[in-house]
Amino acid sequence: METKTIALGQIIKRYRLINDIRQEDMAEKMGVSRATLINYEKGHTAINVDVLDRLKNHYPDFELGEEEKTKPSIIDDNKIDFKVLASVLYKNKKYILLTTFIFALCGTSSSFLLKKYYNAQITLYPAKKDIGQGFAQFQTLAANLGMNSSKNDQSFNIPDVVKSRLIANRAIFQKWTIKDGKSVSLIELWNLKKKPLLTISLINKIDSVAVVEKAIKKFKNHVQVSEDRTTGLIMISTTFQDPNVAAGVANFIGRQVETYIQKENSAQSTKEKLFISERLSVVKKELEISELELKDFKERNLGYEGSPELFMKYSRFFREVEAKKEVYLTLQQQLELARIEEVKQSPILHILDSAVPPIRKSYPNRQLFLIISVFVGLLFSSTLTVFRY
Repeated sequence: METKTIALGQIIKRYRLINDIRQEDMAEKMGVSRATLINYEKGHTAINVDVLDRLKNHYPDFELGEEEKTKPSIIDDNKIDFKVLASVLYKNKKYILLTTFIFALCGTSSSFLLKKYYNAQITLYPAKKDIGQGFAQFQTLAANLGMNSSKNDQSFNIPDVVKSRLIANRAIFQKWTIKDGKSVSLIELWNLKKKPLLTISLINKIDSVAVVEKAIKKFKNHVQVSEDRTTGLIMISTTFQDPNVAAGVANFIGRQVETYIQKENSAQSTKEKLFISERLSVVKKELEISELELKDFKERNLGYEGSPELFMKYSRFFREVEAKKEVYLTLQQQLELARIEEVKQSPILHILDSAVPPIRKSYPNRQLFLIISVFVGLLFSSTLTVFRY
């Protein structure tokens, strides 16, 4: 407002000097004192609208000049005039470019103050394991006998295993070799046992349980896992401030997942072997009883072939013995297959690419910081320029 007053006062003074009008005469026409006119010309006093109207009435050729003319509006009738907008921005291009440069400089410089993080990846591929053909016959037989046998084709949700508390708890206590050659645990690396600055003297002990819980939660935030449902490819990513730790943790998780699934599958095979062994023992006793019953019947009824009723009983005893014998032989075969399956060490997961210590950091991305800073600088300076206009 002060700049506008000074500009108007200068216009009045220039008009008076060009037309050789004395201050006393102009002040009298305007209805003010000479001292007030002097303050008008110096910009010390704002000019009243009525005074300005009297000046224009007495001096019709007086013009306010370019500064007081109505400026074109950027928004007219709820529509943006892009030509006016572009013109305003172009006239203030130096200010916009300077502001954008300052924003870009500050944004990029701030990225140097942030901690560096490194990302390492390991890829796994599940082995295609078909169900053993030998167990199919046993499972059908068990179903016909009303038994529920466990299958050896159990599947695992790998992302859940990777994010499990079991693996996290092992990882946080594992010793990791950092860049300077020291071996530290993740709890030591993160300084989770560090005492807070503000502590009460009576309560100066560190809660180890709380430290472990905090470490497990922090560990899960540093681990990401993704699975391609189409191909089955599994990617485990770890992000840490030390590149060696990032690669070591990724490989550790891969081995732990592989061991866990292998162990679970071996335990499943053991359960199957125990189930078949128990069932085989029961069927053997039933077969022995049926054979004794058939033997006793034949000893007590030597001429059973000539009696239809006795022959029918003999046939029933004989069928029962043969059925039990067939079950017994089948279970023996399946027991051998289960023993073989128990000692199998076939891999469940194939490690395609092991993690290696990354050379370049993954965060902060200074190019991204620069792009965002330039965008914010342009937006801020352009908006301020339009607002000031």
